[in-house]
Amino acid sequence: MRLDDGLACITLVNPDQRNAMTVAMWQQLASVLDQVEQNDQVRAVLISGAGSRAFCAGANIAELSQAMSDPAVMRQQNALIQEVQLKLQRLSRPTIALVRGACYGGGCGLALACDLRIADTAATFAITPAKLGILYSIEDTRRLVRAVGDGNAREMLLTGLPVDAVRALQIGLVQHVAEGDALEEKARGLARALIENSQYSVRWTKATLGYLAGGSGDEPEEGKDGADALKCAFDEAFSGNDFAEGCAAFLARRKADFRWPQK
Repeated sequence: MRLDDGLACITLVNPDQRNAMTVAMWQQLASVLDQVEQNDQVRAVLISGAGSRAFCAGANIAELSQAMSDPAVMRQQNALIQEVQLKLQRLSRPTIALVRGACYGGGCGLALACDLRIADTAATFAITPAKLGILYSIEDTRRLVRAVGDGNAREMLLTGLPVDAVRALQIGLVQHVAEGDALEEKARGLARALIENSQYSVRWTKATLGYLAGGSGDEPEEGKDGADALKCAFDEAFSGNDFAEGCAAFLARRKADFRWPQK
């Protein structure tokens, strides 16, 4: 992970296998996400793959085939993957997946666990469990349906056929498509907007969206019902430091200087 002025840049590195995720990589990603959550300097996260060939080609098939002989090991690996993706989804910071090249299987799962997705014009997306005789998890499927709708999700899952960047944009799988330097500029522009906004607003908005999406087990605040915690955060916002700063900046026609953590 590299921290760049409030932006945590995470790169998936396994270029010889198009950044396919090994068990060790999933474990490392879990550790990095924990570091992000504990670091108040991080205000947004950008995830990309090494090189231009792929964001992530999914699971490491060699490891997957070895685990087939031991159901217990396979269950452990699957549980690890789902745990890390859920950790990414629940991260209090907003996340952007920057997709170059292939984004397949578990790679799509990672991208879907992010808040925003932007893609190179040459990017392709495919979810291929049907070609391997396995299933996409319930949570992965829920995220896909939420992003692209039931019909498009059915087409991607049942056919396993790749979707190009143009089609991905049309169906809502990605929010932006750009080429070359413009892709990096778009990613940085989105990240800058996320970083400069109120962290109180951003974090509680993520909690609200997670609550409304349902089924993720998210609880915004321990000991409180999710809806009660969100209502409390809504009410408290209007007496908070960020609202005072936001109003002052608006009236003075200057950029707001939000501080985090709030004093």
